[in-house]
Amino acid sequence: MNGLLSELRRRNVLRVAAAYALVSWILIEAGSVLLPTFGAPEWVFRTYVVIVIIGFFIAMIIAWIFEITPDGVRRERDIDRSDYKPRSRETMNFAIIGLLVLALGVSVTFNLTGIRKDEAAPVAIARNSIAVLPFSSRSTDEENQYFADGIHDDILTRLAAIESLRVISRTSVGEYRNTSKNIRQIGQELGVAAIVEGAVQRFGNQVRINVQLIDAATDEHIWAATFDKALNIENVFDVQSEISTRIAAALRAALTPAEERRMVAAPTDNISAYAEYVKGRANLSTRSFASLQQARQNFMNAIELDPDYAQAHAALAQTLLVTLSNHKSIAISDAYAMAANSIDKALSIDPELAEAYAVRGLLQMMRWEDTRSDQGNIDAAESFQRAIELSPSLADTYVWFASLRTSEGDVNEAIELLTRALSIDPLSRIPYVNLPSFYAVRGQNAETTRMLRQAIALFPDWSTPYSYLSNHMQKLGRLDEALAWGRKEMALSEDPMSGGQLIGIYRDFGNTEAIMNFMENFPQDHPLYPVGKSYWHYIMRDYDGAIRNIEAMSDMADLPKDFAYPLLVGASVLNGDYERAYDYISQSHPLLGGDSDATIDAKNVDTAVILAFVEQKRNRPKHAQELLQKALPVVEELPRMGMAGHGIKVVQILTMQGRLSAAIEALSATVDAGFVSSQGFDPWAFDEDPIIEPLRSDPRFRAIEQRMNQRIEEMRRNVERAEESGAWDELLALSENA
Repeated sequence: MNGLLSELRRRNVLRVAAAYALVSWILIEAGSVLLPTFGAPEWVFRTYVVIVIIGFFIAMIIAWIFEITPDGVRRERDIDRSDYKPRSRETMNFAIIGLLVLALGVSVTFNLTGIRKDEAAPVAIARNSIAVLPFSSRSTDEENQYFADGIHDDILTRLAAIESLRVISRTSVGEYRNTSKNIRQIGQELGVAAIVEGAVQRFGNQVRINVQLIDAATDEHIWAATFDKALNIENVFDVQSEISTRIAAALRAALTPAEERRMVAAPTDNISAYAEYVKGRANLSTRSFASLQQARQNFMNAIELDPDYAQAHAALAQTLLVTLSNHKSIAISDAYAMAANSIDKALSIDPELAEAYAVRGLLQMMRWEDTRSDQGNIDAAESFQRAIELSPSLADTYVWFASLRTSEGDVNEAIELLTRALSIDPLSRIPYVNLPSFYAVRGQNAETTRMLRQAIALFPDWSTPYSYLSNHMQKLGRLDEALAWGRKEMALSEDPMSGGQLIGIYRDFGNTEAIMNFMENFPQDHPLYPVGKSYWHYIMRDYDGAIRNIEAMSDMADLPKDFAYPLLVGASVLNGDYERAYDYISQSHPLLGGDSDATIDAKNVDTAVILAFVEQKRNRPKHAQELLQKALPVVEELPRMGMAGHGIKVVQILTMQGRLSAAIEALSATVDAGFVSSQGFDPWAFDEDPIIEPLRSDPRFRAIEQRMNQRIEEMRRNVERAEESGAWDELLALSENA
């Protein structure tokens, strides 16, 4: 034995073995990180390790047979050991020591710094959590892909209705269509224990569906099946029901009797209606102006083909309300009436349809936010809770419920609800713009900026986060950055309203030409065209013309209150017509008008401050002071700047209370915080704000105003340089570390 060891040592086999082992260690450590990063399947890494191991034995054989001499590489048997003196091995020994240090360094880097994802702090994954990846179509026919998407969507919907399962929503799993990532990666990214993959093939009057349920942690199959059926609507839904049931059974998910009924239900008996519904869902999820128009038509087509298609009725209602909320391109009365009719129809067909209850909650919430004069918020909460009972994994419900809680002033619960929505739908778009808004309410403006930039990084082709960030920058007093982000929004959106928030910035910059271009390009058949036309009169200080254009409309109820009434109130106040201003406030905020004991909160405090000024001018000082005493603590709880900021409301309140020196100090502090413009906070520009008129004669006020104007001029020049050079990146980059 000693002789063999001596011979192995003399032939350097042991030294080569040690060196190869160290190199192998480095190679395998690196491969375990890099291969998954580039989406390599699990078998690639296994093959990689086998090759490294085979190389070890090859290296040992070569070390035994060959020797490196001053005359080159020679076979051991050809060397005359009496004439050959082996060279010093010190260099080799140092090399091996160096490799050992390197290997240890790699191990420390991977295992202590968190680069190795598999050994990072484990994420708690619920046993009954699942993601259903988009089904692939084994055909180049586009219609077949829609068919495959429909099967995927229905299976996902059936599973989402099971309370004991946590099912990732369609939006997030849609990001993994045609992905090169392996099952383990997808499971880690979505935080699920199991993944469903499937493929659909249509040939003639037959359809083949292959489905497999895979353990996300081990990449092992839990269950798989192939279904060959004649192509008709009964067979399609029977297969989807069987697949969903068998997946639930494989995951040991207990089903209630109601869930069992929903599992086997067929939503339609018309395969063409089914295809239109699937296309509509895809268009609705995109959320763009054009895609929502197409989604509306898809759902109407589905209903025409099958008037008893409950899911299509509910989806049509959702499309109408989202179109109204996001784009204002439909009259309010039409949107509400048609949505209510569609919801009622859906629930009359299927009284246990979760989507219909969720959309009913959305409608009730929107109506309540318009007036706040009834218990619509309570009704909406009940509808959302019923939807959650019927389908705990319906992410939209949590998103809308969060908006309701925010309107009620409960930001903490809103954040909890949105966090729940993201656990179900990690790549859903809406939470990524709603969550920053909630943090803005808390005054966490830097976090708001960071989250909006994150949304843009995740969804670079979606215009909404650009719009939110532009609005946020404007209300932080960073007008040049706001304009840069607004231009990005306009480049991505087909909505004629996109970039509308920039009008106020152009007004501050004195760029009436840009305002005129926006007005001229705005479509005359848009429901908000009269408001836009009135705004042109308004900024030209033709207040009578501004009021006349809106009042000429046959039904002012179809105008969004947050667009039309601030303009009407502002024009009336600046025109000195306080009685008319009071009437407009009473119409838009009936709980503030009159002599009732009004409740003032973050949603109506802006109007309450203006109403206090109007009441002073109407010689009703007692009511004015009551409003101011209620408004001041509400304002003091709000952030001063940012998209949820109050601007100079404290300054206005102190001025009306006669505390002029305190008002000047508050104005100086507000300008120090970044305030430069009333645009976005008030219905008028800073230089024409009638509430703070008593401050203008104070020399301190003039000095503060001069500081504001200097900063506006600097930002105007920044924009001018960017427009001349076409280089906006410098302005866009300013918010990176905000």
